Amino acid sequence: MVAVVLSWIYMTLVCGCIGGGVINLLCKAAAPKEERFRGGSFDSAGLLAGKFSMTQYLAAGITTVTVYVEVFSIFGRIGGPAHILMLLAAALSGIAGRKIILKWWIKCKKLVFSWEGFFYAGFILAVAFFTSRGNFHTDTNIYHAQMIRLYEEYGLIKGMGNLQLHFAYNSAYLAFASIFSLRWLLGQSLHTTTGFIEVIMCLYAFHGLKDFKRHRSHTADMMRVGILFYTLVMITGSISPATDYATMLFALFVITEWCENMESSRSITIYSLLSVLAVFVVTLKFSACFLVLIVLYPSVLLLREKRWREIAVYFGCGCLILLPFLVRNYLISGWLLYPFSGIDLFSAEWKIPKEYLLADADQIKVWGRCLYDVDKAGWPVTRWFSVWWEGQERYEKMLLAAALIGAGMTAVFAVKKVLSRRKLRWDMGALMAAAFGSLMIWFFTAPFIRYGLAFLFALVMIAAGEYLSQEKKGFYSILTGGMMFCMFVSVSPYWDHYITDAGVFVKQNLKEPYYLWQKDYDRADEESIIINGNTIYYSTAGEVNSYHTFPGTCYKFMLERSTLIGDDIKDGFKAK
Repeated sequence: MVAVVLSWIYMTLVCGCIGGGVINLLCKAAAPKEERFRGGSFDSAGLLAGKFSMTQYLAAGITTVTVYVEVFSIFGRIGGPAHILMLLAAALSGIAGRKIILKWWIKCKKLVFSWEGFFYAGFILAVAFFTSRGNFHTDTNIYHAQMIRLYEEYGLIKGMGNLQLHFAYNSAYLAFASIFSLRWLLGQSLHTTTGFIEVIMCLYAFHGLKDFKRHRSHTADMMRVGILFYTLVMITGSISPATDYATMLFALFVITEWCENMESSRSITIYSLLSVLAVFVVTLKFSACFLVLIVLYPSVLLLREKRWREIAVYFGCGCLILLPFLVRNYLISGWLLYPFSGIDLFSAEWKIPKEYLLADADQIKVWGRCLYDVDKAGWPVTRWFSVWWEGQERYEKMLLAAALIGAGMTAVFAVKKVLSRRKLRWDMGALMAAAFGSLMIWFFTAPFIRYGLAFLFALVMIAAGEYLSQEKKGFYSILTGGMMFCMFVSVSPYWDHYITDAGVFVKQNLKEPYYLWQKDYDRADEESIIINGNTIYYSTAGEVNSYHTFPGTCYKFMLERSTLIGDDIKDGFKAK
């Protein structure tokens, strides 16, 4: 636990400094010419945009560090030199933004010696407990840990997806996890980044909820509850650098900040920066791609006012985030977007054969639909829906019912606004389009509940927030109040299940000896074969692709259908 907390302090300093520097540069670059020479950060609509929260700085820092690691990994491994270069950037940003850092330091000192600070400290220690021990996520043992080792050993190996198809999924989150692994320095790989993101998002939620009674609108407040709710769901997996967790937390953060901006300043700068952050979420897990629909709202506003400088800055930022992700996709798999066969542009030597890609895509579909047979991948929704529904646990079915009620409430609110001749909010429309679009692509591709939780929670929490924000009178109040009650009852089994899970976890792990250091990655029973003088490992018992041996695969049959391009591992892998 001690090592976990110290690593979080270190990540806060690095990401906070870098994030502050990046936000300041972006706002200055996007500001009109007459504003750029006054110093500070400005919203070009005329509003000050300098009052960013610490969480916003950290989110910008995490994004920047992740993109930096992705770019660096294309040319070399993520070790000491990559880390020192990152620290140099953090130091320069810190020096440039020393006035802002001093302001935050004064605030933090006051907070530490208060009951609020005491509560936050207790919460941080609680999350550190979960992050220091427990069982690893299944996918962490299958490929997350091995991918982090790949970043550390080589940065990137062409055609690595041929050795195991999971390596071609290329989540940018694993780049962020690798730079703070610190194995080159400590001798053991840390995996504390998931807990770190949990902590900063939950402290953000707690801090915002403290003024609940003073808020006229509660949509953002209920989204903050959604962040806490999701953290409860995944807290027992905090030890894992799992891509789902980071994706869902960042998606919830984007939605919450969007709602907060709707309720306060309605700053185009904030909307635009959140649109850029949505692009980052897509690189964490491509299944969240429809979240970028929110970009439509600030784009229309900026185009209407012909604010070309800002359009160029924000569009450029989105491209800078997306480009290294796409380049890595190509180099790892030979495809632009694996496992999507619709864009087939390349014919590289290391390209994963199309039949392997299609089989992998079908397997993702059938497992998500609870069919477990790739021959059923072509079943229409009318045929697989009943099988999928029966495959869900009772508390999951209740959550889905709550999300449907939330969608119904949102429709009722919209109809009421139309009948009352009130102006529709296009910023809310863009957000709901992104949420519904994300749920549609989730449902029709791979409807694992955990893949769509952020957007399911969003439907529930936005509806609850809208209800709490509106005047209660007449039949309309009775209708929405009844729907609110049904939604609350439907979602209750879900949080009850995970509260029980967390309690059992604490009881089972109290005596585990991880109060100073963190539990290491699992080890596997493995054998190896020699290819062109290079040792390649494969698992012989269960799906554990050990971090401790490299390179390796969970599946011997994938190894048997692959070979090296040259005489060395760094030359890459190709299909036989």
